[in-house]
Amino acid sequence: MAGRIQGITVEIGGDTTKLEKALRGVNATIRSTQSQLKDINKLLKLDPSNTELLSQKHRVLKDAIGATKEKLDALKTAQEQAKQQLESGTLGQDKYDALQREIIETEQELQRLQQESLNTNAALEKMDAVGKTLENAGNRKKESYSVRGITQFRASATTRTAC
Repeated sequence: MAGRIQGITVEIGGDTTKLEKALRGVNATIRSTQSQLKDINKLLKLDPSNTELLSQKHRVLKDAIGATKEKLDALKTAQEQAKQQLESGTLGQDKYDALQREIIETEQELQRLQQESLNTNAALEKMDAVGKTLENAGNRKKESYSVRGITQFRASATTRTAC
């Protein structure tokens, strides 16, 4: 954001306040989730098949998407009010344009997060499928051993009685 929307006053939730101040909480949440994502991604580079990290990434991405949507909603509300202020002459074109750029940047970030979430879901599903395949293979092998054991036991019992 870097001070792009300073000086714009809007009414959000019945409270007239500076837009930058109104977005302070949601921006803090976004920064926190971005920091967590960065840390998780760093660890996933070392162990890309770690299912715990993948599930954490999925959870953090969900939080980041929610916070980004909240920010986008607030910016769009502010855009409507800023447009009225621009038309009445109480807001300069430069500040309105800065708000437009902030909205575009937030939309792009939301799309990036959603795509990353889809990729993470795909990785989790792939890991789940591999796990099920290995489990099925293990079960078949276990059944094979138990069937052989019964057959061998019967064969040895038959041999003993025949002697």
